[in-house]
Amino acid sequence: MKKFLILGVIAIVLLSGSFVAYAAMETKVTVKFSDGKSQVVSEGLHNTLEEALAGAGQNVQQLKTGYQPSIPWNKPLDGDTTVELKCKCKVNLELGGKQLGSFTTTQTTVGAFLEERKIVLSAWDEPNVSMNEVITQNMKIVVDKVEQRVKKESKPIKFTTKEVKDPKLEKGKKEVTTKGKAGVEEYQIVALYKNGKLLVKDGKPVQTRTLINKVAPIQEVVKLGTKEPEEEEDSATPASGKLSSQAMTFESTAYTSYGSKTATGTTPRKGTVAVDPNVIPLGTKLYIEGYGYGVAEDTGGRIKGKIVDVYFTSEAECVKWGRRNVKVHIVK
Repeated sequence: MKKFLILGVIAIVLLSGSFVAYAAMETKVTVKFSDGKSQVVSEGLHNTLEEALAGAGQNVQQLKTGYQPSIPWNKPLDGDTTVELKCKCKVNLELGGKQLGSFTTTQTTVGAFLEERKIVLSAWDEPNVSMNEVITQNMKIVVDKVEQRVKKESKPIKFTTKEVKDPKLEKGKKEVTTKGKAGVEEYQIVALYKNGKLLVKDGKPVQTRTLINKVAPIQEVVKLGTKEPEEEEDSATPASGKLSSQAMTFESTAYTSYGSKTATGTTPRKGTVAVDPNVIPLGTKLYIEGYGYGVAEDTGGRIKGKIVDVYFTSEAECVKWGRRNVKVHIVK
């Protein structure tokens, strides 16, 4: 009877020892997934992460293919452990309207992934997801590149003309006293471009236009003559002996011009007379009654035969002269 009692005590002690050993080896493994999958908690006699996942009914081989653990798969566990499985996720990336390709990453957020790819976003760029968004398998990230482009634009300002009447200047004449000069406005235009194309909103470019410099135009000032020309006295007769012995009667008209030269290369002035050189040779000095002294130094397409076309400085004088018959003397 005593022998059986001793054996029973020994058996109880041995069983108690086995229980203590079993309790000492039991661990709790918490597995978290970077891509947001539900975490796995495995409690039991596990020596490695691989065993813990298998004990929790997970497909270990599939997990090995798609995830990277924070500790080796077969490293012995040292008590309760929390492990992170980072998704080896494929991410499709489009940047600035261009498809860059598909990339495998273990980064946990979009921001970390872009940093890994050395992609820096400006304050204007527009990603389709938040920088804190969790990376998931086959995720597509689209970043529209938005940039500011600055250019300058010039716009001319036309000058105005001011006309001032001048009683000292002969009527019909003009004189520029201040030459006009165009001004200019310079603008700085800041426009927004998305993926290289001008950004348009409500049918209008998204841009600002700022005047940065302005040069005012210079007004042109022109004097207008109002002085009536002084007529030469018809009674003034050349001294005797200086004229040809006999005066010739010619038909006379009048003309004026601006900026042109005569047939002999001179500038028309009071005293310039246009003639038919077959009748009066060019260079001949003349005295025309009612007009005064002149020189035959110009010609005209309609001046044929006994016609003299006398020069005046204004159209008003030409109209006043009209068409008339005059006595023409050759000055010796």
